[in-house]
Amino acid sequence: MVNNSGVNVWIIEDDIQLNKVIARSLMKSGFHCQSFFSGQALLEHIDHLDENNTPEAFMLLDFLLEDMNAIELLRELKSRKQVYPFVIMTAYGDEKTAVELMKMGAVDYVVKEKHFINQIVNVIQRAYEKNEIQKKLELSRIELQDNARKLEMLNKKINLQKLALENEKSKTDKLLQSILPKPIAKELLEKGYSKPRHYNSVSILFADVIGFSDLAKISPPIELVTRLDSYFYLFDEIIEQHGMEKIKTIGDCYMCAGGIPEINENNAIITVLTGLKIQDTIRKQKEEQITDTPGFSLRLGIHTGEVVAGVVGKNKFAYDIWGDAVNIAARIVEAGEDGKVNISEKTFELVKDYFICTERGDIITKRNYPIKMYFVERLKPEFSAEASGKSPNGALMKILNIKQDIRYY
Repeated sequence: MVNNSGVNVWIIEDDIQLNKVIARSLMKSGFHCQSFFSGQALLEHIDHLDENNTPEAFMLLDFLLEDMNAIELLRELKSRKQVYPFVIMTAYGDEKTAVELMKMGAVDYVVKEKHFINQIVNVIQRAYEKNEIQKKLELSRIELQDNARKLEMLNKKINLQKLALENEKSKTDKLLQSILPKPIAKELLEKGYSKPRHYNSVSILFADVIGFSDLAKISPPIELVTRLDSYFYLFDEIIEQHGMEKIKTIGDCYMCAGGIPEINENNAIITVLTGLKIQDTIRKQKEEQITDTPGFSLRLGIHTGEVVAGVVGKNKFAYDIWGDAVNIAARIVEAGEDGKVNISEKTFELVKDYFICTERGDIITKRNYPIKMYFVERLKPEFSAEASGKSPNGALMKILNIKQDIRYY
């Protein structure tokens, strides 16, 4: 049972003698009692209380007072936002009124019948305990609501952080995919590493600007680099359309390859078509040029052979290829001529059924053995879409799985 010590009970009963009897009975059980003989007396008492230090009190309220009834008093208290827990006292046979007051918030009620004084202590005791439980439940409810709000705010914060992380991850993924082949970028993102791979047949294309050093002497550096970037941008579009992979640019030299990272048995044919397209793009740029600035001239060389491809670098990733085939391709481009597609014998053997080529002699490699070279003149008529023999027909493009929307010449 709850200790009654310190519990304030306000007795609002206009029968002075009955009020005092009730007070004595409650005080014997440890309650602190204060008697009021009218509703107005209670209101005046409350008005004089310190707003910042209002004591907790429990009201034992008679329903019918001389100046007002309990309903009127309770409404007045409610209008003043002064609400106290209360037990209602009603006359015998007036239980219906007590029930109505229970709906207005009464904790309990007691009927003024014979010997009801003996019940007062138990009724007040139960009502007080019930009210304390309700207060604790209300505090728990408020605490739960507060925790729910905090949890909701925390979830929102977590979701925002998650969204921010997802956005950053998306940016990282896109950045990685812009500098690495998509399959390699995916492997790197999923595993944290990408193993080097050996390829038996890859076609390496080098495109080298002729006389770039001489152009640099007569052209403003920013203008020259801007022009070079615009050309390389066009090359990027061309190799993407042909399904090739850009490897890197080295100064004024552009390097790409066919058959990596995904193996393509037709990579030599596709790479030669890419070379023809690049040279034709340069030719058109010269024809359409309206300034006096000399246009770029391009040597282009292709060789097909074995390579190892993989990702290098820790903080700055780069996809690169290694092997003798790369060195030979670099030698082939050095021996090229303006506007021509120069290919090695190895590449020639793979594309000779589709292109008309002209043999042009040997080149000596760094290992001191000769390699035959060929200029690619045009496509054979049966694979050409027009008379010049530089545009593949639909049948060949379908065989090679080249995008149909590429504009050829």
